[in-house]
Amino acid sequence: MTLQLRPTFSESWYRVKTLKVKLRPGAQISRQYFRGERWYVVRDPAGNQFHRLSDPAYRFVGLLDGTRSVEEAWDLCGGTMADDAPTQPEVIQILSHLYSANLIDADVTPDATVLLRRHKNLNKRKFQGRLMNIMFPRIPLWDLDTFLVRWMPLVRQMFSRFGAFVWLAVVIAACVMVASKSQQSTHNLTEAAKHAIDVNGNTINLLYMWGMFVFVKLIHELGHAFACRRFGGECHELGIMFLVFIPTPYVDASTAWSFPNKWHRVFVGAAGMIVELFFASLCAFIWVNIGDPNHNIIGQLAFNAMLVASVTTIIFNANPLLRYDGYYILSDYLEIPNLRQKSQEYSLGLIKRHIFRVKQQQPLPPPVQRFWLLMYYCTSGIYRIFVGIMIILLVAFQIPILGILMALGGVVTWIAMPVFKIFKYLTIEPELHRKRGRATAFVLAVASIIVVSVGVLKFDLNLYATGIAEPANREVVRPGTSGFVARVVAKDGQWVKAGDVILEMRSDELQARKKVAEAQLAATVAMYDAAVAGSAAEVRQVAEKIGVFRKQIADLNVRIDKLVVKAGSDGRLTAPNMHEMVGQFLPQGQEFAMIMQTEQLVVHTALEQKDAEPILANKNVQTQLRFASDIKIVLVGGAPRDAGAASAELRHPGFGQGVGGEVPVDPTEPGKSALPLYDVAIPLVNPIDPANPEGRYVPYQRVHVRFTLDKKPLAWQWVRRFYQLIQENAAGSKWL
Repeated sequence: MTLQLRPTFSESWYRVKTLKVKLRPGAQISRQYFRGERWYVVRDPAGNQFHRLSDPAYRFVGLLDGTRSVEEAWDLCGGTMADDAPTQPEVIQILSHLYSANLIDADVTPDATVLLRRHKNLNKRKFQGRLMNIMFPRIPLWDLDTFLVRWMPLVRQMFSRFGAFVWLAVVIAACVMVASKSQQSTHNLTEAAKHAIDVNGNTINLLYMWGMFVFVKLIHELGHAFACRRFGGECHELGIMFLVFIPTPYVDASTAWSFPNKWHRVFVGAAGMIVELFFASLCAFIWVNIGDPNHNIIGQLAFNAMLVASVTTIIFNANPLLRYDGYYILSDYLEIPNLRQKSQEYSLGLIKRHIFRVKQQQPLPPPVQRFWLLMYYCTSGIYRIFVGIMIILLVAFQIPILGILMALGGVVTWIAMPVFKIFKYLTIEPELHRKRGRATAFVLAVASIIVVSVGVLKFDLNLYATGIAEPANREVVRPGTSGFVARVVAKDGQWVKAGDVILEMRSDELQARKKVAEAQLAATVAMYDAAVAGSAAEVRQVAEKIGVFRKQIADLNVRIDKLVVKAGSDGRLTAPNMHEMVGQFLPQGQEFAMIMQTEQLVVHTALEQKDAEPILANKNVQTQLRFASDIKIVLVGGAPRDAGAASAELRHPGFGQGVGGEVPVDPTEPGKSALPLYDVAIPLVNPIDPANPEGRYVPYQRVHVRFTLDKKPLAWQWVRRFYQLIQENAAGSKWL
């Protein structure tokens, strides 16, 4: 058990001890329990301000009736509550919070005003910080409490057991229906998401997506408002918040904080997502039954609603690491009010206490809360930065100049401001007295490790691509003449040698023509025997006819011999559908099989210019290959080479996204990519495959390729990637 020292006295006590204060007459008080401990929430209805008091603090405030001084009330607490009584620093903090929330009436002396306004000034700075954050300004528009009261009798049925049953049935049915259309769902999800964010191309669909986003968020916020009203709360503010410059509805349902029942508070926090998912499920029924959403405005709107509800719920609302619905649900469920603030205070307090060796005056949280506080602080900080970076990249992809400005803002927010705050703390914070050198040394050590790791140490610059393995040498098998397939001799995948029969064909036409030519030849020979006794000119004429017929027969014999199709070289025969060709007509010159020599393969990749140029220009680039059939085995490829000029034609269909590749395909021409691509080839000599009886990798497999270029610091690599993103989108953007 850890003994927590609470300083009893404060040097600022003289400023407040003579004050005679009391709670405002209109203040509302509700009782709550957190982990078995009794707390009280004091609310100012006029300003919608709240403050939570512990049981000892509430008993102290209850003694402040306007006639007793602060010191008299404190003395009474000490006599009745002993060690549980609030200390002088805690009393000052309680009065500061109540004063800043406008919850107490008092004739405050100038000295006390300075002290009590410290916390109020802190709130003012926080408010100014929110105003300066141009990504999230709020504009209140409407007092919707009257609207909620009018429609509450109807909506009340939705927040009942019957409503829960209906909600569950609809959501489950929608999930099953969408899952049964999984292939269509995946295709349409990809297409709809691509069209939705394409601000340079599909402006109409962008307007559809934005309109549906606003509508879905409106019913989401109304869900919070009706749930709050359902349990006795009030909602007097509906307005617009600009979320990354996108107008988004919001409601102020903060009166739910005073609900005594924690499950009521949890339900209010989840009500928005509950209503949103119900609406998305209804839209799923429309989307599944309406047909292709890309050719139907109703289906497109329904799909957009599904997309908005799922993405915003997973990434933002349901995620407790961001300060949205999931955060308040988790805070109420764990019974840890102000989870984010307490996690920050506790986590930073660990550093101050154990590393800086600063004596902490604030009491430690209960042991059962410490794990959650530490985990939340670490994970939420990382996730907030991750989401911020993703938003910056998304904006930079569509509006490059705005992406640059947001990136600069990110540098200020995540690097410059923390550095300034740490510097200010190390130089002027009184609690570091006699510990300043130790704290400075630790901070400099951590900063040095970060700077060296990110900006000095060099790491492999890796580029990744997907390729298709092709044989370096291959022979296309074509029949030398036309005919019907009579018998298939070889099998697909069989190793053949030059001269081996692959298939046999028949041609009744050639056989008939040969018989006619042979009959004509026999008749002409008989004529020749009779003409010998005649003139020399007649003999010469008949002899020429004999030569013509013999040549016809020889040509026909050659064509008949070609009805037997043989391998022209050694290699593996590839003809997937050859066994189905018996009886089919095979015209002369038609490709029906291929003989591949697998002693040497070439992996072809399709790369954009930004990736192809550094690979082809670097003579020391190293390549590692992993075949999809055996992903664990790493093969070393040869030096990459340029196998052709940039082209939108796909060398192989397997490069396209529709069949598992990574290349975006032009929707109007499936055989072409959306951007010109370079064909970069990597030779693979003697690719031994232990799993294959012949010891060779089968060609035309998908191959995962990693190009390793020169070593560069991580900061250089990140800046390079961001610059490429800006550069490749700046030229075609309408919003630059």
